[in-house]
Amino acid sequence: MDHWPKCQDFVGDPMTRLFILILVFVQNSFAIEGVYTVIVQKQEQKKQSRWSLADWLATKKRIALMDQWLALNTESNIFEMIVDYQHYEFDDAFLSETKVSDRANLKMFVTLLGLEAEKEWSTSQLKTNHYNLSLRLLGSSQQSTHVNLLWGYKEIETRIYGDYRTQFYGAEGDLYLLSFLGASGRFEKIRQRANTISKVEGEKSRFGGFLEFYFIRLYYHKTIEKYSFDSGTSVTRKERNGDTFGISLYL
Repeated sequence: MDHWPKCQDFVGDPMTRLFILILVFVQNSFAIEGVYTVIVQKQEQKKQSRWSLADWLATKKRIALMDQWLALNTESNIFEMIVDYQHYEFDDAFLSETKVSDRANLKMFVTLLGLEAEKEWSTSQLKTNHYNLSLRLLGSSQQSTHVNLLWGYKEIETRIYGDYRTQFYGAEGDLYLLSFLGASGRFEKIRQRANTISKVEGEKSRFGGFLEFYFIRLYYHKTIEKYSFDSGTSVTRKERNGDTFGISLYL
């Protein structure tokens, strides 16, 4: 039995000792990595559930901003009606002279959805009427800072190019600087429409300021209207630029 190598011979061999050390090191590395993973996961769980003054202040700020947004955009009125009269003095490009028109406007809102109609009386070569839907994206009422989207129909009556009934879309809004003072604006894009004489398209914009006393608003707008008439052989562009003075009653 002496020809079999003894166990201590293997253990005493340098290569064998190196192999054993490598196995022990690998095994310990895996064990250490497992412990490290457990520790890291535990720390992440603690971090997520940890309370700090900074986190509390940040959460409080987010809640305050949410409350402020809700307060500004929560509908405070279920139904609103606005009766409006406008006096419009403008330079008529059709006759190259100053003309005057009067307009009556009625708006009715149920929460954030509104219906509007406007009628114009004028001695100008061109006059317009319109009716449209309004959707309030921002603001709690029409007597607060708000932004509305517009879509509807516009009737354009001319003595030279005939009459048109076309669609338009746009936006309008008010910005209150003080409780009784603010700025307002409106923009309309008129889509192309044809009759037997020509095609028409254009845009209308107005901007200005207002003073408000309870349910009465007095305002001034600078109004710019641009129209393009295409007969197929030529394109004629006309503008009406002027000043609008008006009064609105909020009911």
